[in-house]
Amino acid sequence: MELRHLRYFLAVAQHLHFGRAANALHTAQPALSQQIRRLERELGGALFERTKRHVALTRLGTDLLDEAQSIVEAADRLAVRGRDSSNEPRGHLQIGAIMPATIGIIPRVVPSYRSSFPAVELDVDTLALNEHIPALIERRIDVGILREPIRDDRIQVTPIATEYLCLCLPSMHPLAAQKAVDVAELRSLTLFGLNPEEAGSFGEDIGALLRRHRVRPAATIHVSSVETNYALVSSGMGIAIGSTVLRSFNLDGIVRRPLLPKTKIETMVIACRRDRRDVPTIASFIDHLAALKLTFPPPR
Repeated sequence: MELRHLRYFLAVAQHLHFGRAANALHTAQPALSQQIRRLERELGGALFERTKRHVALTRLGTDLLDEAQSIVEAADRLAVRGRDSSNEPRGHLQIGAIMPATIGIIPRVVPSYRSSFPAVELDVDTLALNEHIPALIERRIDVGILREPIRDDRIQVTPIATEYLCLCLPSMHPLAAQKAVDVAELRSLTLFGLNPEEAGSFGEDIGALLRRHRVRPAATIHVSSVETNYALVSSGMGIAIGSTVLRSFNLDGIVRRPLLPKTKIETMVIACRRDRRDVPTIASFIDHLAALKLTFPPPR
């Protein structure tokens, strides 16, 4: 078995499509198929179930996936040390991020990280909150920027930001004339918010704040995305409690005001597989982001 055979296998496992995997490897599809068949003969079983429209991992393929990834990563680390005595991270880093992190966190970290580690190529995908852990476990992403809680011992998390709750409301709303809004003034208003499975601990923080101050909105309407949430506020139908991490995300007809009492939240984290924390590209990105100590203050 050669290392290149494992790289071929991992490419097909990632794309689940021989044509796309061949393109990613810059090789011909027949040559790739031949190498996969050679690996299957050596292992004594099929690694993929193949039809004209479908490619899927077999049980043997699934068992090989983690082992192959670990072997290839170990080989890459050794190659880096051999090429570069400084052990500068190099290679590819796949980042997953929830939408607020894509808007608020990624632009704050990528320029300085790229300046410090120019040999690392970055790709960023915006994922739903509940997509991150499976993507990390299956190695479809290397790190994920999301909200706690994360209840999986295979995942290691590092806090990365301090945010504050703020009020998002239509620009013509009577409360928009105030410099700040007390949470008690939200009684009997229509409140838009993310579905619990999308909001995670952020939704729990909002709920706790309202309960503490005995505030019951006239209606609570849950939506599936931040964009929809803000669009409904812009329509004038109601208000939303948002995070200051999204202060650069603006829509016509929306203003933000500080929400009193000031409520700090520190649930944004960067996550990776515990057994991959020492991979140079992963470690460098996590350490760099954590060192920035990002803060998103309330609006003025």
